[in-house]
Amino acid sequence: MKTLVKVFNTTKAAPLAREFEQELSQAMEGFSHEYCVEHGAVTVNRFSNENMEVQVENVRDHIVVVLHTQAPPVSDGLIELLGLLDAVNNAHPRRTFLAFPYMPYARSDRKNRPRISVLGQRIPEILNEVLGVRRVLLVEPHATHMKQYFIPTADEIPATPLIVRHIRETMGAELGRGECVLVFADSGAAKRYEELPFTLGMDQAFIHKSRTDHSESPTIRALTGEVRGRHCVLIDDEILTGNTVLKDAKLLKEAGAASVRMYATHAVFADQKLATEQLMAKLADSDVDQFIVTDTIPVAEKVALQPDKFTILPIAPLLGEAIKRMIVGESLSELHRI
Repeated sequence: MKTLVKVFNTTKAAPLAREFEQELSQAMEGFSHEYCVEHGAVTVNRFSNENMEVQVENVRDHIVVVLHTQAPPVSDGLIELLGLLDAVNNAHPRRTFLAFPYMPYARSDRKNRPRISVLGQRIPEILNEVLGVRRVLLVEPHATHMKQYFIPTADEIPATPLIVRHIRETMGAELGRGECVLVFADSGAAKRYEELPFTLGMDQAFIHKSRTDHSESPTIRALTGEVRGRHCVLIDDEILTGNTVLKDAKLLKEAGAASVRMYATHAVFADQKLATEQLMAKLADSDVDQFIVTDTIPVAEKVALQPDKFTILPIAPLLGEAIKRMIVGESLSELHRI
């Protein structure tokens, strides 16, 4: 008798979930005699008092995969996720897997000021201790220690192989002639992507920065490395308002860079001071020649506002393969190879 694998998602994760289900089904084809992947039906009721109730279809003795990612309104989505997991847990599934392409509040995990909240730590505790979640997948968390807040430790996969493949496919000729340079946006990027220059056979440059307060934009101090006349590949894990990358690109162009491409895994593309249309226009009208991002966060509608300047690398195939390996008990190590 086949084991049913039911895939559930929160509301804002629906576009990614549709692609993920297809990819997971294809990845599981070699185990089709053991498993059957189906979409899980969810009903979300919002009452007049703004309370939320989540109901799921039967999952008794099934394997459940829940997909949730950060999307506005972020806190509303988090409550929906907690309700969904509670409903699933009350229905007695065989196992539950939770996939976070981008975990909400993941950057709120340090008590670096007096009397502040650290929901980046509390949320894993709630998921573990209250809702009984034991298998969690994170895609390239901003801080690698984030996975250690889960018990047992969450699994982590990088989006770097997608980025490396795209660079090779689109810049192969320039790579071969040594006309490209990989630019680390800051010390964090240098640590995270330290193997990429060797993997791609590229020289490297580094933008020195400091953060003197708690603002989102650090101060640029200096540029190390030769970029004049070369195609710069600027890389970081996340773009929020884009203010930092625009300053970086301006610095590189002023130093004589032939072009600047910005690669990032998580494209938040949000600024409290600007409407989405204004922000995307600002990014498009900048020294960055091309933005290449994944869709760990729903980004298609934003990118459609300036389609010529942005490229999306689908994350669903990587997610599907990772969850398949977790379900059947295979190692995730191969997905870290670039």
